[in-house]
Parts: sequence; C-alpha cells; structure tokens
Amino acid sequence: MENLTLRKAIEIAVATEELGAKRYQELAKKWAGEAEVASLFQRLAEDEASHEAQFRALLKQVPEGKKDLGDDENGLLLRAAATAQFLDKKALEEAVETPVDALAKALAFERSTLFYYQSIKEVLGESPQLEEMIQAEKAHVTALMKVILSDAKFRGLADPW
Repeated sequence: MENLTLRKAIEIAVATEELGAKRYQELAKKWAGEAEVASLFQRLAEDEASHEAQFRALLKQVPEGKKDLGDDENGLLLRAAATAQFLDKKALEEAVETPVDALAKALAFERSTLFYYQSIKEVLGESPQLEEMIQAEKAHVTALMKVILSDAKFRGLADPW
C-alpha cells in the first residue's frame, strides 16, 4: 500500500466501520427468522455505527500532514494490517448460506479490524477513544466465538458470560 499516512489509516477505519454497520444490518434482515442471530447482528450494526462516529472524532485530532508512516516496525505493521481481508469489500459481501456462515464471516471481520486498530494504536500512541474501540472489538470477537463454539445466546456486549 503506497503513501499510507496515519490520517489515511483512520479514514480507512471510518470506511470499515461504515461498511461493517451496513453489512451487519443486511445480515440482521436476512436472518430475521432467527431472532437471536438477527439480534446479534443488529447490535453489532449499532456498535459499528457508533465506532464510525468515534473514528470520525479521532480523525479530527490527527494533523492533515502528508507524512508517510515510514518503514519502522509500527509503520510496516500498520501497512500489513491495512492489506487485511476486511478491506476486500467483495469478501465481506459474499453470500452466506447459513447463520453459522454469517457468524464465521463476522468473526473474521472483527478479528481483522481488531488487528488493524491495534496497529493504528502502535503508530498513534495512547488514545482513550481508540482504546475504547479496541476493547469493543475484543468484546465482539469474544462474544462471536462463544456463540459459535457453544451456541450460546447473545445477550449483549456487556454480558459477563
């Protein structure tokens, strides 16, 4: 990925959250007959919309400068994360045949975004807003894994399990 700046990386995060919210809403509608699955995707969609707004706020704090990330370890890690599968819009929009397929795709998406946001943190440094979103992505990954592994009911992101 050429000319990746911190600002561009956060713009990608905004677009990713927007795409995620849209896709999760579509999945909630598709699986409306499966109340628990639909509820899970609706809650994820709401979270993604909230994260989009948080990243937009974070973007306002990042200078407009065109400084490339460079070739240090953190810059290279963020570039690698920016090439992750979650940026492949086609992969995210692939048809899902079952609720389990939908949950597996959501898990892959959430894992990729978690890695990407942790990589942004390595470049940006400490940011309470970014840390809050990273914790939310971790909660998404954990909740999806528990639902997939145990067929547990998803009661909310604050669920202590």
